[in-house]
Amino acid sequence: MSGDTNTPNPSPGSPRPEKEKSKSPEEHLAEKVIEIAGKQAKLVVEKREISMRSGPLPDPAELDAYNKIIPNGADRILKMAENQAAHRIEIEKIVIGSQQKQASRGQIFGLTIGIFGLGSATYAAINGQPWFGSVIGGATLVSLVLAFLNARQKQQVELEQKRKLMSRVLE
Repeated sequence: MSGDTNTPNPSPGSPRPEKEKSKSPEEHLAEKVIEIAGKQAKLVVEKREISMRSGPLPDPAELDAYNKIIPNGADRILKMAENQAAHRIEIEKIVIGSQQKQASRGQIFGLTIGIFGLGSATYAAINGQPWFGSVIGGATLVSLVLAFLNARQKQQVELEQKRKLMSRVLE
């Protein structure tokens, strides 16, 4: 590498490297003149730092900066995060209660449909319509079983999605 400042005798055809001002080791590595097949090229290495975080709160340095800009800025941000968390918890309570009521209503309606369908099938069979009674009874039982299995499968899919989401969050 003839353009390196540590090389005492550069090759005859290459220009002399300029004397470097005192650079930090990182700056020294960031720029190098290299020679490939008699041609010079400048290699520039760039160092970037990216900071990422997730969550409802800024990091402590940002909170301190908010305090300097806005009176009690950090306290206001923390209160906002606490209020948001309380709101989210309240909404989740409402949603869970609603889902439980919906599940209970579904079971009551399913029981009502089952009793009505099987009662109608029994009535038809007793009054001389055994084929009609068996069709009504069979359709009632099949529809209830399919509804139950469909709800069970949907519940398992939702639980699996939540498990995957939680495993990504915990990683």
